[in-house]
Amino acid sequence: MIPLTPIHYLLKIGNFTIYTWGAFFVLAFLITSILFFREARKRGIEENTIWSILLLILLGAIIGGRLFFIFENLSYFISKPLEILAFGKGGETSYGGIILSILFVWLYCKKNKDKIRFSQILDTVAPYLALGLAIARIGCFLNWDDFGIASSLPWAIQVAGDILRHPTQLYETLYCLVIFGLLIWFKKIKENPDAKLTKFKKLLNKNGALFLCFLILYSFFRFFNDFLRVYQNYFLGLAESQWILLVTFITSKIILWRKK
Repeated sequence: MIPLTPIHYLLKIGNFTIYTWGAFFVLAFLITSILFFREARKRGIEENTIWSILLLILLGAIIGGRLFFIFENLSYFISKPLEILAFGKGGETSYGGIILSILFVWLYCKKNKDKIRFSQILDTVAPYLALGLAIARIGCFLNWDDFGIASSLPWAIQVAGDILRHPTQLYETLYCLVIFGLLIWFKKIKENPDAKLTKFKKLLNKNGALFLCFLILYSFFRFFNDFLRVYQNYFLGLAESQWILLVTFITSKIILWRKK
């Protein structure tokens, strides 16, 4: 058993507050942006285009993540509508942010198809997206939201006045770091012209393959991790998030295998 005192904010001076979750979200976005910017420049993408895409990803992550979180906890926000705008306190769904960010970037690339390919952006950002999610979940852990169900494991977390619980936030940090490592490895195979042309290499050579691998791996790990998380709404034994993850996993595999 590991005792934990939640850290809801890092700094508070009068009405000025830096919330822990918000700080880690910003940190994750900054690190992801720096790595994406460096990689995108290597690929010859114009700086103005990179900045536009980063802005769209940020807006998609904030708005999409919040909208999906509100949908998952609709009864709570109906009773406390002012909490809808309390972004810094936490309350985002990672897959919601990913979905809306993809939509925004797709619309941008469609409008500027003579300058940039949608699949190129997705493959460039994929490894760093996994790293960003790993960092952001540390903020969730310290803030103690998105926590797990009851647990008797040695590393179970106990907050004062509550039962022992799974640290599902840290589980996600760990598997996102694994995904990050795998995608960096896949990237090296994809970009190595001297690598043996195996079936896996042929698969990775497809446009958008790295991002599809990210979706497959993330939805797989997150699906099983969500069995250990606390949710309010279930349908046929699965949380709403798990149905979305299941569709994402199946759809991504089909697209990757059929893509030319």
